Amino acid sequence: MGTAIIKSFIESGGNPEDISVLDPHINETNKNILSGCSIYNSQADIPDQSSFDAILLAVKPQTFNEISQDISVFSSAKCCVISIMAGVETKRIASSLGIEIPVIRCMPNIAALVKRSVNVAYVENDSYDQQKAIFEDLFRGSGPIRWVDDEDLIHKTTALSGSGPAYFFAFVEAIAKAGIKAGLSEEHAMNLSIDTLIGAAALIETDRSPKKLRDSVTSKGGTTAAALSVFMDNNNLDDLVSDALSAAEKRSREL
Repeated sequence: MGTAIIKSFIESGGNPEDISVLDPHINETNKNILSGCSIYNSQADIPDQSSFDAILLAVKPQTFNEISQDISVFSSAKCCVISIMAGVETKRIASSLGIEIPVIRCMPNIAALVKRSVNVAYVENDSYDQQKAIFEDLFRGSGPIRWVDDEDLIHKTTALSGSGPAYFFAFVEAIAKAGIKAGLSEEHAMNLSIDTLIGAAALIETDRSPKKLRDSVTSKGGTTAAALSVFMDNNNLDDLVSDALSAAEKRSREL
């Protein structure tokens, strides 16, 4: 995710020389994507007296405790910490750092790779205008930014938009499997499923009303209506999706 965000920042006109990356496990592919950035394999490699406008925590939440005490070394009076860690709340981040510093929490998604992420963000104090501007400059290239005023909503948006791309990928797989079961070749079924999703996404981007679009392609008594009746019988689809999002939200809180 960190690479995806930086990639979109650079491709949207950001200067790679403004970015330093600390990653002990960086691979050659990501090195090429981050060409022009300063890349370090360990904290000891970062020049002394270095300070940054923002520190982006693009790490697994389970590793945060290991690195939290090292971050304050690189902060400055105008610095902010931006976290895309699932589940880790701003108060815990600030407390673990042991310094007074603005913390912005964001939940993007993997579509940042193609500049189509949904970036849901929260900051405790609305007076941090300068830090918010730094955050928006860094993230704007990856997709729309949607601020929320209640941090608890980040758990819920993690379940919806943060993990959401995987749900659509899984649905495409399910449709393709059904096509194969019906007699289509694996390649044909997968291509039809993928291209159908791409077309549907293009339609909904021009008219952001899924119900209106669904109604427009559903003739009474037709094939689409027959399929939708299976999805919607006894709220099957709604209940299944609700249970899935609840499971993701629960895991976010556990983290």
